[in-house]
Parts: sequence; C-alpha cells; structure tokens
Amino acid sequence: SARYYFGKEAERKAFTGHHVGVYGQIITYDFLLGKNGILADRWSYGYGVEYGYSWALTKRLNFDMTLGVGYHTGQFYEYMSIDDCYVWQATKNRKYIGPTKLEFSLVWLFGCGDSSNQTNGGGR
Repeated sequence: SARYYFGKEAERKAFTGHHVGVYGQIITYDFLLGKNGILADRWSYGYGVEYGYSWALTKRLNFDMTLGVGYHTGQFYEYMSIDDCYVWQATKNRKYIGPTKLEFSLVWLFGCGDSSNQTNGGGR
C-alpha cells in the first residue's frame, strides 16, 4: 500500500497519526465453518482505498489500525465435510465491492538515530 500521513501527530513523528492510502492484494483462502467450506486455491485479487490511524508506543514501535474499502474478485469452490472427506459442491466467481481490509499491526521503525524527532514533511 501507499499511504499519506497527516495531522498533528504526523507532524511530530514520522509514520504516526491519521493516514489515507491505496492498496492492492493477492490472496488465497480456505474457510471451514462446521461442515460447510469455501476454498480459493487460485489467486484472488483486490484493490481499494484505506483510512487508518497509527499510535507511537515507543521510539521505534507503533500500533496501527486500518480499514479498507474496495473491489475483490476471484474464483472459489464450495465444499462440505462428509465422513472426514471434503466433497465439492459448486464452483463460483466472486465480484465484491465493500470492506476488503481490516488491519491491526505492530510496526517496527528501522533506521539510525532518534526516530521520535523525525517529521514526515506533510506525508509519506
């Protein structure tokens, strides 16, 4: 993703405060809830816009929360678990617009010197 940080916190320390950005994602997934499952064993693609906030926990460690809204597409399979076997039910294509990203991250800031005194000059 590419982000732009803004607000008072962003002026005091790099990579903190409010941020907006754009992102792309390539994923596979396999969920089994009870006896019903969904499998995307081929790449699914998505992209969108995001908003988040990052808090400085220490000089070099931040906690970041981000929510993204965008488009997700890909092929997936529905299956059922029957007698310890996974039985295919249907092949479907997903074309979804809505929330596609919810992120909670611990971010370690690399580099030399005191990172708490760095400013981002209006964004990164």
